[in-house]
Amino acid sequence: MKLLILTCSTGGGHTSAARAVAEAASEAGAECVIMDALRFLPGVEGKVISRGHTFVYRHMPRLFGVGYRMERRGGARAFRVTCARGARALRRCILEGGYDAVFSVHVFASFMLSELRRRGLLNVPAAQVATDYTCSPGFAECNLDLNFIPLGLRDEFIACGLRPEQLADTGIPVRREFSRGKTREHARRLLKLPKSGPLVLLMCGSMGCGPMEELAEGLSAALPEDGTLAVLCGTNERLKADIEAAGLANVRPVGYTKRVSLWMDAADLIISKPGGLTSSEAMAKRLPMIIVDAVPGCETKNLEYLTARGCARFVPVEDIPAAARELLLNADEREEIRGRIEQNFPQGAAERITEALFGLAKGQSRG
Repeated sequence: MKLLILTCSTGGGHTSAARAVAEAASEAGAECVIMDALRFLPGVEGKVISRGHTFVYRHMPRLFGVGYRMERRGGARAFRVTCARGARALRRCILEGGYDAVFSVHVFASFMLSELRRRGLLNVPAAQVATDYTCSPGFAECNLDLNFIPLGLRDEFIACGLRPEQLADTGIPVRREFSRGKTREHARRLLKLPKSGPLVLLMCGSMGCGPMEELAEGLSAALPEDGTLAVLCGTNERLKADIEAAGLANVRPVGYTKRVSLWMDAADLIISKPGGLTSSEAMAKRLPMIIVDAVPGCETKNLEYLTARGCARFVPVEDIPAAARELLLNADEREEIRGRIEQNFPQGAAERITEALFGLAKGQSRG
């Protein structure tokens, strides 16, 4: 099987999900190609969407939340219309590439596929995955063959208009390194970290958004004497420079890194906004989490999903340092959280998705 996997350059999480499925599908014998669907839009539209999303997400999170609520009411109509303009270029790519199936990890790409389906121009099976713990705006409006969704949310997706036979309860796919990590000791050795003492990981997505400086200062003061705080700043170079300039002795600022899995292996606790992929990766690590409610919208739904199952804690930003110290000093509570994560987040989402995609492609070839 030759599989086209479509992502969008609007943050690192979607591409991480794409790579997770490519990893599992390649191991099962598929030839996988990952592409940014925004490349199919005419002119500079794709770049405008990518850069605009990053700017608003990082600097104007409340506006992002307002936009999300508007999209939820209208089914993301404006983006559906915009993305439809990339459908013809996407069709050429599918035909010329000889793909047997297409898999989307972003609703913008799904809009393009849905437009091809509407025009009768989609000649291969197509599926999409929800990368947040909710039915996000526009997801249910995409007329694709199969929809992969988080566990326990079937009723919500049906209420949004999807038929039960269109749904596959697989969970959100994460790369294998997040479920097959290194030991705490090995990870710390590779990262040149202290062998003993608690390590807290502070991160807010690949863009490094949210009240990171405020939290870094508060956590630095609240950590136990032998504790270390690692701040993963993502692509936010200014944030890294500002934290370095603060000169906090027990704080280690880290720029953009591909070793997030290793940092999670080394950590005792993660403090992060509840992005769908970051949360799923932390759950795959069985890593206790305190949530930063930095960007309203779908991430608020992620927060509700995680806290309702007892897999993460949420407190106001000003209370996070004290909550982190309390959790670090309570090994029994951390172990209880790990147990609840084990119950609610079974491994293998990418493999379950791969099996279903192979089934779709075989069904098409028989038809």
